Amino acid sequence: MTTKLLRALAGVALGWGILAQAAAQAPAPADAVHLGVASCAGSTCHGAVQPLKGSSVAQNEYIIWSRRDKHAKAYEVLGEARGERIARILGLGDARTAAICLNCHADNVPPDRRGPQFQISDGVGCEACHGGAKSWLGVHISGATHAENVAAGLYPTDQPVARAELCLSCHMGDDDTRFVTHLIMGAGHPRMGFELDTYTAAEPAHFVINKTYIERKGPVNDVRVWAVGQAIALERFMDLVLDPKHAPKGLFPELVLFDCTACHHSMDALRWQERPAAQLPPGLPPLNDANAIMLHVIAMRVAPDQAKPLADHLLALHRASTENWTAVQREARELRQIAAALVPVVSRHEFGPDDMRALADGVIAAALSRNAADYPGAEQAAMALASIASAMRLNGGASEAQAKAMNDALNGVYETLAKNETYQPDAFLAAMKDFQKTLAMR
Repeated sequence: MTTKLLRALAGVALGWGILAQAAAQAPAPADAVHLGVASCAGSTCHGAVQPLKGSSVAQNEYIIWSRRDKHAKAYEVLGEARGERIARILGLGDARTAAICLNCHADNVPPDRRGPQFQISDGVGCEACHGGAKSWLGVHISGATHAENVAAGLYPTDQPVARAELCLSCHMGDDDTRFVTHLIMGAGHPRMGFELDTYTAAEPAHFVINKTYIERKGPVNDVRVWAVGQAIALERFMDLVLDPKHAPKGLFPELVLFDCTACHHSMDALRWQERPAAQLPPGLPPLNDANAIMLHVIAMRVAPDQAKPLADHLLALHRASTENWTAVQREARELRQIAAALVPVVSRHEFGPDDMRALADGVIAAALSRNAADYPGAEQAAMALASIASAMRLNGGASEAQAKAMNDALNGVYETLAKNETYQPDAFLAAMKDFQKTLAMR
């Protein structure tokens, strides 16, 4: 993925503070004490500029996090003008002390799980994602294997399912303590957007996939990471739809569950378009189905027996949104069940070169049919193609010239997504057709 493309990703999909959010309460182990970022930052640990002799990791992970990763600044943004404004409107007082903010913008573990060097101001630090270090640090510095570290309590972020569960707990939300509601968005919080493989790369990744990495943790396939992320995201989104707290109160359900951009755009921008997967008339915002559209593309390739039920229940879900919430929840349960069943399927699938080409064709077809041409769907389609193109390059499925052409075309796709307020579906579709041409290169 090119530097220009990563910059485009950061500007388009991530927005203010969004990349800065990651799972802040690592689930394993539940009672581990968090020692603070300082426990990882030593020059002989992860704060070194150069790897030590015989080291299996770069050892500059702390440097990458502190200088380039927005997770490190997650706490700081709470004290900036936008954070202060949101907190003031919501009556939260100081955002830097409000749990609803800290639960995603910091490693907000309870006081009895904070070691002497722990600082909430470190933001989303090492242990927010890797788990409280007290249980595994001793084993870790002894030269233990990765499996031994995990057994001691290190969270297995290398495993796509575990990583998706962890990241989505904040990037989508898992309960009212970590969920950006329409109320919070109305106060000024940006729209949430996420795709597991793209966000891992844009974090930026503080690991290098080389021979040593593969020996320790196994091979990495960007397409598998993308596919797992889509399945888990749909499963978690259906959990949010099914949450009784998000059912209609008065006239409206929890509006953040819907496609924000269906309503939030200039009235002069004529953006409505027919979508076969929704079949809703103008004026009715659809539930945010971008992950479902991507997962349908994946299912058509790796689990065709699940593809039709997924599409049928997605269409039924959209229709149910025009009827009553009981009908919505009925279809949400069906979709959640399908997504959950697909998680082990996609997490085991090898995703070879033929799969990658077929999936790229499927994503493009979803866009050209206009099922993935509304802004959230277009955003997911663009990130999907970025993951697929990266995997094709790394796995020998694309020549050097083809990889360059795909990256150049992807830059054009992302340029059409630069601002959702001025997004034009036809420009996006033209850029997707340009990318499609690169798939025919050899």
